[in-house]
Amino acid sequence: MKRLPWWKRPYGARRILDIGAGHNPYQGATHLLEIDVTEGRERGLQQVHVPDEAHLTVGDVNWLPFRDRSFEFIYASHILEHVEDPVQACREIVRVGAAGYIETPSPFLEQGLALRDTQSPDHWIHRWFVFTIEGDRLVFEPKTAGEVRRFCSCRAGEFMREWYDSLDFQEAQHCFPGRVKRTVLYWKGPWRPEVRSEMFDCRTSGRECRFVGMMRAVVRSCNDVFRAKRLVRLRRRFPDSVGVFRKYGHRSLFVH
Repeated sequence: MKRLPWWKRPYGARRILDIGAGHNPYQGATHLLEIDVTEGRERGLQQVHVPDEAHLTVGDVNWLPFRDRSFEFIYASHILEHVEDPVQACREIVRVGAAGYIETPSPFLEQGLALRDTQSPDHWIHRWFVFTIEGDRLVFEPKTAGEVRRFCSCRAGEFMREWYDSLDFQEAQHCFPGRVKRTVLYWKGPWRPEVRSEMFDCRTSGRECRFVGMMRAVVRSCNDVFRAKRLVRLRRRFPDSVGVFRKYGHRSLFVH
């Protein structure tokens, strides 16, 4: 079963909901919610696992079949990138819970994998790029074939475009830690998502784009001493990526 880092776990919570737990629920969940308990297309056809101490409910995140503030903590891992209406889903999560943990694939992973393989259905089961701004604002931008090929005109957008072009991301992604491939939000109390109809360009909208965080994560990861061997392999395997770092003045321990 999945677990949060020990310092982030909901100690003392008596009612914990895991939305879309599938075959691998979070440890300590008292209630599981599943929309699909038979087919399992989005969990590799694996069977739903219900721990002995948990109760399974069939339902939809957009219309949670629970009373207000029914749960002290809610897990929603790899759910929100699938929904049609993120505002409604997030509203329901906040309605029935006091605090929680949200996780989705990061735009760094989503865009990198889809850029060179627009035909594989595996890359299009997700509807949204999901990322955080200012630490506590969850932002949704549509993930379509057209949007995947778009980059902000800002420095961060240009860096990411050239960096993706310099390597085979399907292979290169394995040199990066899991935290770069996930968008994570720990929340407590009311909050609202921001849903955008398209990618926002910093220079024309005045709003922060997703590429600022993506660039920051790439550069930070290339200074990770615990992944030194993989980063050296990245440099040797994709030397053109080093040129992109140098062009944009980013220094790192293992790639520059």
